[in-house]
Parts: sequence; structure tokens; C-alpha cells
Amino acid sequence: MNPALATAFDDGPSRQVRLPQGDTGLRLALLLGLDLLQGLQQHRGLGGQVTREAQQRCQALGHALDQRWREWPYSAQCQAWGALRRDPADFDGHCRLLQDLLGAIQHLELQRCALSLARPSIAARCWELEELGRLRGLSVRAAAHRSCPLEMLIQLQYLHERLLKHAPHSLHTALEQLQRCLIGTTTVSITPAQCYALLTPLLDERLDAIRRDLD
Repeated sequence: MNPALATAFDDGPSRQVRLPQGDTGLRLALLLGLDLLQGLQQHRGLGGQVTREAQQRCQALGHALDQRWREWPYSAQCQAWGALRRDPADFDGHCRLLQDLLGAIQHLELQRCALSLARPSIAARCWELEELGRLRGLSVRAAAHRSCPLEMLIQLQYLHERLLKHAPHSLHTALEQLQRCLIGTTTVSITPAQCYALLTPLLDERLDAIRRDLD
């Protein structure tokens, strides 16, 4: 961490956050934020599955992320991560922490853009990415049922319609499969693991593109 630090606030004035100053330090913090975003989204998707393989992968991922979270300057978010480690099936808890994490990424990017007078773009792309990540997290949970529960179905339909607009071919194909096998049918014909495998490469591809733009 850069020894020259700026002070921000984390969850109110009682929690101060010390941020790196300078382009290099802020860029490294943003790259860390992207790693946490990817890992937390994956943890949400794996935590929604009950197979032994998924639980083992979720636990291994959690161990790998622990050190990364300790490097993150937003202490309240690190504490929230600790709660999710104990309850990886908590979908809403993951979503809340992801919202906070995205806000922190946006704050870091604005700090960096203020130095270079560049226009921000990274955070907006991350917010869009979370819609696809949320779809994955919901899909793996809905696919565990014989018929998609109504509360999940409403959310899935909303995300499906939003993502379908201007979707590239690869995403369009994946969304069509979810529509056939999960969202637009009375009998689910896709497994949680298949949902996870269907959407994960699309998420990883988009995150890799964001990382390249930071390099």
C-alpha cells in the first residue's frame, strides 16, 4: 500500500478508510476490487449449491479470498465478508456486500480520474456486470427446485429482459437456454451446476476486459 494516504469514510463518519494516493496505488486498489468482485460473485454462486463438489469449491474459494479481503481498505466490508464465510448460502447478504463493494470501486475510480481528468467507465461496467452475476446466483438457487419459485421467477424475468437488450451472441445464447430450461417452463430441466457453468465464462470474459483497460 502506498504510504501516502487519503482519508475517506466507510459506512458513516465513525469508520475512516485510508486510501492510496497517486495513480499507481489507486490502480492497484481497483485491481484488488475487481478480484474481490469476481471472487464474491463466484462465492455467491457456489454457496447456492448443495453438492459436495460445490461446497468444497466454495470453501477453497473462501480461504483464497480471506487474504485478499485483509488487504482491502474498507474494514466494514471485510467484516461483512466474515459473516458470509460462515453462511455462504446467504444470497441477500452477498448482494448487499456486492453493492457496497461496487460503491467502493466507484469511489476509487473517481479518486483516480480526478488526478488524470479522465472520464470514469470502470465502475459503470462493474455495476452492469453485477446484473449478470445476480442472474447466475439466482439461477443456481432456482434450478434446485422442480419448478422455479414465483419470487425467484419474477427476479429472473426482470434480469433476463434487461440483459437481453443489446446482448452479444454468446450472452444471447445463454439467456435463451435459461429461458427454455428454467424461466419459461413449468418444469426445471437444468441443474444448478449447469447454470453456474453456463454463465461463469461470460462473467470472467467481461471482467478480464475491464482488467485489461486498467493495465
